Amino acid sequence: MMLFGLILMGVCVMNMREKKSRPEQQSALSRGVLSFLLTLGLCLVVTAVLGCIGALREHVKILYVHASFFIFLVSVELIVGVGGAVLSAWMGGSSELRVQFYRNTTIDDEPTKYQNFWDNLQSENQCCGVDGPQDYAIIHRDIPASCCARAHPLREGNARRHLHATCLNERAYYMRGCEDVLRQKKAFKGNIFIATGIIFALVEILCVVLALWMARTIRSERRKLQANLQAHFET
Repeated sequence: MMLFGLILMGVCVMNMREKKSRPEQQSALSRGVLSFLLTLGLCLVVTAVLGCIGALREHVKILYVHASFFIFLVSVELIVGVGGAVLSAWMGGSSELRVQFYRNTTIDDEPTKYQNFWDNLQSENQCCGVDGPQDYAIIHRDIPASCCARAHPLREGNARRHLHATCLNERAYYMRGCEDVLRQKKAFKGNIFIATGIIFALVEILCVVLALWMARTIRSERRKLQANLQAHFET
């Protein structure tokens, strides 16, 4: 558990640093999730340390505290998991990506910033627009080179412009919208997160059972030892 907590904290810190370098991709929800996971990792480390101390010293009270911490963590994880599922279902109809797309076309003070965001998004996910390349026709703009697999990796120049023009003429650009691609990726990550959470909760419950069993065993052995010593002295 201590190792898992340290790994979880390390992953959260790396994600926080990555998102800090891309503020346009950072949302209050993602910051909240990372903060919760970071706190959870710290709690796991503290709880694991308590468990190790209680087991090595055979301290019954510390083992009970260790088990109580795990019960509390499982309860919090369950509440957060259910709340996150409800919040995700409630916010499922809203499209932050669509707002970003039209913001990209209407904001004049930082056009390069949002254009770079969409270029990276479309090239990395092999998608075009929100619902598809037809979105650019709606806003009366040409389909960018980031929607073309061969044109975007090249530097700005004649070769890139030629490949871009060929891509547009042959309709070889990405046909899938970024919203659909990101939704599928989010669902896949969500399934992995749920499966990992269930396995992790089962491991935590197992740790609770082991801690309670160890505490009861230690108490029982002490009582037997005390009874044997008392019987020995009485004889």
